[in-house]
Amino acid sequence: MESYKMNFYIATLALATVLRLSLQASDNSSTSNWPQSAGPNYNYQASAQNPPVDWSVSRMENILWQTDLPEGGQSTPAIWGNRLFVTITKPWPEDADPNLEPEGTGAVGYCLNSDTGKILWSVSLSGTKVMKYAGIYSDSSSPSPITDGENVWFFNASGSMGCWTFNGAVVWTREFEARTRHHSRQHEPILYGDTLFYVEVKNKVGANVGMHKDYPEGTDLSQYGTYIHAIDKLTGKVKWLADDSTAVHNTAMLGFLPNGKPAVLHGRGGGHAPLEKPYGLSLTSLSPNDSGQTLWRHVIPKGSSHYTSMWNQRYVTWFDGPAHLVFDATSGELLRTQSLQTDVTDYAFDSKAKSYVKHEHTELTTARKGTGTPVTDMANLLVGDYHYFMSHDNFRLGRVNIETGRVEYVQVPLQVYRENGQPDRFIWEEKNVKNDTLNARGIDVGAVDPRSKKSGWGHVSAATPIAINDKVYVSTMTGLTYVLQADAKDFSPDSILAINDLGLGGHTWSLAQLATANNRIYAHTLKGIICIESD
Repeated sequence: MESYKMNFYIATLALATVLRLSLQASDNSSTSNWPQSAGPNYNYQASAQNPPVDWSVSRMENILWQTDLPEGGQSTPAIWGNRLFVTITKPWPEDADPNLEPEGTGAVGYCLNSDTGKILWSVSLSGTKVMKYAGIYSDSSSPSPITDGENVWFFNASGSMGCWTFNGAVVWTREFEARTRHHSRQHEPILYGDTLFYVEVKNKVGANVGMHKDYPEGTDLSQYGTYIHAIDKLTGKVKWLADDSTAVHNTAMLGFLPNGKPAVLHGRGGGHAPLEKPYGLSLTSLSPNDSGQTLWRHVIPKGSSHYTSMWNQRYVTWFDGPAHLVFDATSGELLRTQSLQTDVTDYAFDSKAKSYVKHEHTELTTARKGTGTPVTDMANLLVGDYHYFMSHDNFRLGRVNIETGRVEYVQVPLQVYRENGQPDRFIWEEKNVKNDTLNARGIDVGAVDPRSKKSGWGHVSAATPIAINDKVYVSTMTGLTYVLQADAKDFSPDSILAINDLGLGGHTWSLAQLATANNRIYAHTLKGIICIESD
């Protein structure tokens, strides 16, 4: 697709305010650092000079280096200066019975040189709860590392975490109670000031299951739900638990209210009847005088929460089935309920004519029929006035104008095949998408669930998009990254600046989120780490 260049803004006024308020945490506003999954500003956004827009691993275009790792992983790389940290699952034995399902409890944390890709050291993290490798919702490696420039914290969703120095010396380790099923992304860890925030089971005994029907009638299920735990970053000791629970379907997001008060947005609800009640969303204070207390909550009795929470100083956004909700961030007042299926603008691709057809004021099915499933799983990002998301089943990127309620969609290709000297070949229908789940050693670690070999759309915990300057980067399981002009007046095919690949079509797999630092982009696939840099 044709790309065009536009002048970009460095930051919006709201983002500048957040930056000033977050300086107390650490000097992590520099473009040389991406210290945690949500980035230096806690909102999956950052600024950079000349960040990559176009690249191709297939053709080795704008690729600075690649480093193979012995096993796959789903964590976002954390970068500080010339150090990169990432987590993988414990390497699956090469001589394992091919009939066995790849699964386990272990994880491995790696430190690489972010300039060269050289592996510097690694540490092992044990676990107790078995999880599938390359799961389409998550695996043991899904929680991303965090760094503050002096130490690094690695997490294993199977039940352990720890702190290490930049030289790999252990500071502390601890085990925690993990959910064994319906674990989705298991909540990305957050670092704010001297405190880590992570979701764990409240009652540390007898919490091996995650549905109401698994417990005797009359059981106090609140004791077995998952809650945000505040953990001292230098000792590993738990300080407090949030009043309201958080379903493991949901990834919480830290932000700041107009008065500078830090808070975290999190939610409950989802498939298979999760324990945590009441379903809906909560804003929880992180201020010293009322840490863990609920500022407000909104109940959605049949709601779901399996996506990344998004909010800014003014608004909280949420999905309720095929509806989009906008709340006042300070009061929790529901301001708007917007249908994502009726009176929308849609650019559909006509495969026969090989061109787009624009439909205005039309209807579009975005969620699975007969369910309360929201239109997206994980993959959404709030940038300025626009809330971007991957539509669940119809292979479209969508956005909502949170001020006006305008809803727009653009259909996108699901796969691309690239060869030197040949034009790009795009695949638009899922039945024509074939993808493998081979790690760098050629071992298939995702063979059991057939959905892991499809397009990555639908009921898959796709990676949260990120924004660099005025561009949104949306990644899919097949290794594609769509680069969008975030502030385009109209969301159309012209808003798609590039469709990039992280490897050969049909042989690339990733559910890890991108990270940006040092004016580069770093990607984590089933085979290893990729560093992308503009010429």
